[in-house]
Parts: sequence; structure tokens; C-alpha cells
Amino acid sequence: MTKPTNSRRDFFKGTAAASIGLTLAPSLLAGTSTPKITKSLDKIKPIWRNKQDGVTYRMMGRTGMMASEIVLGTFPFTDDSYDGVIDYGIDQGINYIDTAPAYSNGQVEATIGNYLKKSGNRDKVFLSTKLSFYYGYIDRVIRDIEKGLPQGKKDALLKKANAMIEQRSVMKPGYHMNYFTGQEAQFPKTYYRHLMLQEYGFKSEWRAKIKQHAYKLLEDSLRRLQTDHLDVLHCPHGIAMPEMMDDEVLQEVLAEFKQKGLISASAVSFHNDVAGHLAKAIEVDYYDITMFAYNIANHAALENLMFKAKEAGIGMVAMKVAKLLWLKDQPEWRLEKLNTAIPEQGMSKFSKAYLWALQNPNLSACVSEMHTKDIITDNLKVMGRKVDIQTV
Repeated sequence: MTKPTNSRRDFFKGTAAASIGLTLAPSLLAGTSTPKITKSLDKIKPIWRNKQDGVTYRMMGRTGMMASEIVLGTFPFTDDSYDGVIDYGIDQGINYIDTAPAYSNGQVEATIGNYLKKSGNRDKVFLSTKLSFYYGYIDRVIRDIEKGLPQGKKDALLKKANAMIEQRSVMKPGYHMNYFTGQEAQFPKTYYRHLMLQEYGFKSEWRAKIKQHAYKLLEDSLRRLQTDHLDVLHCPHGIAMPEMMDDEVLQEVLAEFKQKGLISASAVSFHNDVAGHLAKAIEVDYYDITMFAYNIANHAALENLMFKAKEAGIGMVAMKVAKLLWLKDQPEWRLEKLNTAIPEQGMSKFSKAYLWALQNPNLSACVSEMHTKDIITDNLKVMGRKVDIQTV
């Protein structure tokens, strides 16, 4: 009997499906309210950069930015030896570059900035970076508070933070995935920070200093990138607790950046508790774009929320789409599931992962760290392709 097929494009217009070993995290359950509906995307004027025939572009939510389906991640780009790779990507129709000051302590931003200046290609791309160290001032404040606390009090707050993490099941196997060393350590640090601020209050005099710190971080990035504005700014970078988006100062800072013409769109990125964070981003409604880990292993927790996010006009960039396929000691079922979903032969497992992700019409783009021309060529073959996903 012929194995049944299922159109993933049609399926994503409804609710999320079940998947092997995956359940929604309890932290998500309180955050699934209906999002605010914005202007229909087909009524938003597209903003084009580097538009080329034969390349497929998707709108980044309410921003109107038309991004290539595969966009360029730059984590390894530490010197000008990558200039030829960036040139090649742009020649092939890529029009979105993602970077961050946390990548090699600002060296990657400097590499991108030098390239854009030499090439004159700034206006061909949407440029995105992050305020990687937004919480730097708050962390200094917390260290000052800690100086006056007995060790027992600090231990009690950390114990409470760990209990919250356990109660929310945000590290539950099958929901949480580790993509890099030290990722799990973000949980206790962030929850502890949150509880410390709850316990000792937020002082009004901190507001101006937090803003000053944020402006300094942005100015440093703009200087390294040799530009006077960003198309997309992620803040926070790699957030680890949804409540951290309930930050009036952050919302004000992002609004001010827009008003001053320093950025066009506000964004947030997250690897941890992906469903909880996406639900919160929809709720707070001041982010134009989200970037989060999305792949064959964790997608069931996200599909319904991605539908709601698009309804709310939020652009979505998938990261870590293929990361699990080259990390060591990963369960074999993940690759088996991908190959069952897309049985096509002659494709690399990495490009197949991007093809799989791009069948979701709610997604705006996938980011890929393409550090060679061959990788770019391999990945860009999937742009614009529509396939029927086999039932898994």
C-alpha cells in the first residue's frame, strides 16, 4: 500500500501535531492567548534589497522586509578571508546578514563592517545584530546587592530559582535541546536575576543607567559595523526566561532607537524554552521579529504558536535548523525522522533540514552559518522548493 502523504503547508495553517518525545512545556500553557491581529501582510508594502530572479523571498512580518529564504549567519567570520564567501552569497541573492558582538568579542561585527565598507554592499542587505550584553549593568547592580547579603540568603534565592526551573519543565528532555556548551547555565543565572530583582525591587535611578548602557552597546556595534543604522536589532540576545520581556525600560529603549532612526525593527532571540518565549513575544507585542531554535526535533512545541505569531505580524527566523545533525552523540531517530519526512536522495542532510523547515509558510527565513561557497550553493538549492512531507 502506498504510504500516505500530508501537505505540511496546509497542516501548518491549523494546530500543532504530535511528534516523537515532545510535549508542550508547562511554562507555555498560561501564554497562549489570542494575539493582536495586525494589518494583513499582503497589504504591507514590501521592502526589497538585492532582489534577483530565481530567488525566493519572504516578508519579515509587519516590517515589510523581503528576506531571502536562507540568510547568512556569521559566527565563524573573524577576518577578511570570508569576504569572498559574503560576496558569493550576495551574488546568489542572499540579502540578510546576521551577526552579534558576542561573536569573538566584536571581531565578527568588525569583519562584516570592513566588508560592507570595502564592497559598498550595505544597501544590498538587511543588517542584523544583537545587544549581547544588555544585562551588563543589572548584573553589576546584583553583585552590589549580594555584597550585603549573607550566603544563606543567596543560596535560598538560587534554590528557589532552580525549583522554578524544575516546576516549569523547561529543561525536560525532548523539549530542551543543547546546542552549545554552557547553554543550560543560562537558566539558573537568569531566574536568579529575576528573583533578586523581585526581592529587592527595581530602583528608579537604574532606568537612566540601563538606557545609557544600551545606547553604548548599540553605538559600539554601529561603529564596528561602520553603519549609521541597523535593519534589525535583537535584544535581549539569547533570552532564557519569558518574564524578562516584561521590561518597561527595554521596551522604551527599543522604541527610542526606532524613533531616532538607529534601527528599523526590534527583535529577540532564544534557544531555551522556545515555546514559552515565543508565546511571551506574541503577548508583549513590541517585537517585530523573533529568532529561535526550530528543527525536526522540537517543532511540535512551536507550530501552533508560529501560526499565531504570523497572525500577529511577527517575522520569524529559524536558527539551529541543522545543528543537531552534526553535533556528536545525537539520537539516531532525528535523522531517521528527517529522512522519512523527505525521502529524496542526493541531498545533504543539512540542506534537507532547511528544505523541511521552509515548508512551514509561517516562517520568514532560516539562518545558516555558511562559511564556504560550497555550503551556500548546497543550501540555496532548497529555496523556493515545495514538497509534500511524508507522514512520520
